[in-house]
Amino acid sequence: MFHIIDFKFIFMENTIIDIEKKKKVRHKTYKTMDYWIEKMKEAFGNAMIPAIYPHMLTVGYDEARIAALQQKVNDLILLSARQVAAKANKIGATDAHLRKQQEINRLYSKHRALLKVLLGNDTLASTTLQLNVRKKKDYSNWFQEVHNLYTQLTQNPGLAAQAATVGITAGELDTQLQKLAALQTGNENAQAQLATELRDKAFAELRKEYAQYIKYAKILLPGDPMLEAIGITVRSRR
Repeated sequence: MFHIIDFKFIFMENTIIDIEKKKKVRHKTYKTMDYWIEKMKEAFGNAMIPAIYPHMLTVGYDEARIAALQQKVNDLILLSARQVAAKANKIGATDAHLRKQQEINRLYSKHRALLKVLLGNDTLASTTLQLNVRKKKDYSNWFQEVHNLYTQLTQNPGLAAQAATVGITAGELDTQLQKLAALQTGNENAQAQLATELRDKAFAELRKEYAQYIKYAKILLPGDPMLEAIGITVRSRR
């Protein structure tokens, strides 16, 4: 026995299902970083309001903590402004800059390898010089890592003396630090990249703290119109 399949019905049924699925999809609106900075500024700026503060105090948001969060917002605003300025002055990375970075990195890699062998059993020294972690690849972390090693060696006579036993001279340390300084001041592209990474890191950390604060506020002040003061939309009760 053959069964007749009504493809028209199946098509219409699938179309109806697709329409219903689309109705359930929530359209997400992209919010810029500036938007979230303003939201955080509003929330922490009004955190001391009498109708808000006592409730949030019960979960650890005292004056000192709120002041610290407000300062982080101010720092983030400053970092954001610096990033905008750096981006405006940004120029394309030049071959000369790349060659200078590679030149520093070649000698750094050699020095780092020698020190890992020399100080392999010295946990404190390895931690201080960041020898027990993977080498960083992104520019800002790479720069901080390299700068840290040469700064620590320059400021610590004991470590410098040990480094000298494997051919790492005081002259090389000073030269590397000078080249690093020139690398930073002589390239707008690197400055823009560093400014962006510092801003993004500060934003990500503060955004987490803001999200936690808002979650607590919604729990402690459910439906309270005063939540509007810290940027939370409260639906009117009918």
